[in-house]
Amino acid sequence: MKVYLAARYSLKDEIAQKVQELRDLGIEVTSRWLEEPHAPSTSMDELSGDLLEMYADTDVHDIKRAHMLVFFSQDPKTPGVRGGRHVEFGIAHALGKTIVVVGPRENIFHFRDNVAQFDTWEFAKQYLISQSNLGRWGTVWEGL
Repeated sequence: MKVYLAARYSLKDEIAQKVQELRDLGIEVTSRWLEEPHAPSTSMDELSGDLLEMYADTDVHDIKRAHMLVFFSQDPKTPGVRGGRHVEFGIAHALGKTIVVVGPRENIFHFRDNVAQFDTWEFAKQYLISQSNLGRWGTVWEGL
């Protein structure tokens, strides 16, 4: 199974740790944004428009290659600036992919039928393991 991990860029190091957990379980992660050489604190105005466009194209390609998208949410009352992860969510949703939200539901689209929501990473990871073992990469778990 292949998954794309969508999260705030500032959480890059934390999310990279989760990549190794998934790889150890035999789950492939397609999120190449985690390999970008920039620090988690990098702001967009520090990078060229051409580079940002290339990164966006790579993200779209990586989402298309994944069977599922895992979206790391935050409290909806917390202000956010960049929001690329919401676009990634929308792309996966438009492509009909199963989406896993880790954390609180932030917006109305997190209540759609193809979205599974878990309060913690551990619960979400167990779901991913079960889906990988069952070969069910395109449907939401009926037990939700």
